[in-house]
Amino acid sequence: MSRGSDSTADDRPVAAMDGTDGMVTAASADAVDEALKTRAMDEAPVGITVADATEPDMPLVYANAAFERITGYPPEYAVGRNCRFLQGETTRAEPVAEMRAAIENGAATTVELRNYRRDGEMFWNEVTIAPLHDEDGDVAYYVGFQQDVTRRKRAERAAARRAARIERERAAQEHLLERLNGVVAEVTSGVAEARSRSELERRVVDGLAGTYAGAWIGSYEPASEAVVRQAAAGWAGSDDGTAPESIAVEEGGDGVLGSAVARSITDRDVTIRSCADGTVPVAAVPLHYGDAVYGVVGVYAENNSEFDEHERVVLTALGRAVATGINTLESQRTLRGEDTVELQFTVMSHPLVDLAKELDCRLAYRGSVADRDRPTSLFELSDGTGESVRAAAAETGIELHAVLFEGDEGCLVELSVADTELRTLLADHGAELRDVTAEHSIARFTVEVARESLARSLADGVMERFESSELASYRQSSERTETRQEFVSRLREELTDRQYAALVRAYTGGFFEWPHEATGDDLAEAMDVCRSTFHEHLRAAQRKLIGAILDR
Repeated sequence: MSRGSDSTADDRPVAAMDGTDGMVTAASADAVDEALKTRAMDEAPVGITVADATEPDMPLVYANAAFERITGYPPEYAVGRNCRFLQGETTRAEPVAEMRAAIENGAATTVELRNYRRDGEMFWNEVTIAPLHDEDGDVAYYVGFQQDVTRRKRAERAAARRAARIERERAAQEHLLERLNGVVAEVTSGVAEARSRSELERRVVDGLAGTYAGAWIGSYEPASEAVVRQAAAGWAGSDDGTAPESIAVEEGGDGVLGSAVARSITDRDVTIRSCADGTVPVAAVPLHYGDAVYGVVGVYAENNSEFDEHERVVLTALGRAVATGINTLESQRTLRGEDTVELQFTVMSHPLVDLAKELDCRLAYRGSVADRDRPTSLFELSDGTGESVRAAAAETGIELHAVLFEGDEGCLVELSVADTELRTLLADHGAELRDVTAEHSIARFTVEVARESLARSLADGVMERFESSELASYRQSSERTETRQEFVSRLREELTDRQYAALVRAYTGGFFEWPHEATGDDLAEAMDVCRSTFHEHLRAAQRKLIGAILDR
């Protein structure tokens, strides 16, 4: 901090910058004149200001170009004013008080506070202030360094929100465990710890069989309208009580077990049947997450009295926990691309279709971001300007957050689209949105889902909820998950030797740290190229690296 400059706005000498008793913390050769020092401050990449500590209101006597880039206020506006003009209605009092206390004590400090640019936009400002002493040891000036850390703060807040959400989910699960003791605690721990669906299914039936007479679990196959057994334990897995490999659910099912399973899927509620033939009673517990039906758990009791209303509540909560665990695992399978099914369906009634009509252009999905308080997506438009998109978005109920690029051949915009029903359907089925296009009164959505049964259920859900929608394509894929080493090897092949060398030298040399451990000039000299050539290689490598990560 104290190496920035010992230049002041008048001829008052400066001996130290860190508040120590006359200890000099910076030195320069006689050949480095004041003009060069001033130029260093003027062209520094961080905002630098100097305030006169001898005046009552400590007005600024200097502000560099970076200060204007960060705040929007030119030096001619800032000079003569106290820097509090950057504060606004959301500026918290604590960091301001911390700076005031440091100034009163002649000390240095660093704070983060909400400031406002000249156009009224709020940004997070990391401010470091330090005293400049004259030859008598009195504080003559205060130097300030400003850095815009808005993106970092947003990332921190997004991480905090995610952590809070995870913490709420964990707390809710703990509450569930407290309320549902014994078997539910055992089964829920199995759900939380399972790393695959087959492991989850085995641990669920084992946990239930430890308390009840037996249990089995089956997956629902909408194509055949049947529940296919996946695992069984206890009486359900014995020779006397083996559950059928497939239980038909069409037309209300067959027999006591079939009718219980069919009813549980239809009503999405626990269905209990007392067996009149001397066998044990059964409870069919549906496994559904939103609109997706994953299957059924069959639980056998020693006698009919075990399945009272309290047991029904316990089993209902248990079914939801198991379904949530399956949804999480299936979502992970989709993201990893393991044996996925790709669906493409068309929709004629959607906000994106309305926007395409208004602008008479083609919209193409380019990815989603998660740093706002609502889902946002990036779309590339074949025509239109930021102004025309803003006007059209207002007409169609779409929120325009930003215009990232605008040119002769269209623009790239960030939008929030009110498509709650579709997002809910995708989340319920553990599906991932891969592509969206909208043009000529129709939108095409491409999604991936982990299993064929979920794909069929998702397709049915889309057809039911969106008028004039059609399933355009249905394709199974068995792509193998790319390992970390394979990803690195593929990326290495895409980089030229010069690009790879620039990237490695920049990373290992601390070029991406601040302050730079090695400068662009240092690294360019190491590569025996000029600085502009080094940066050209480095930028090309960064584009390929970032592109590989986002495309992956």
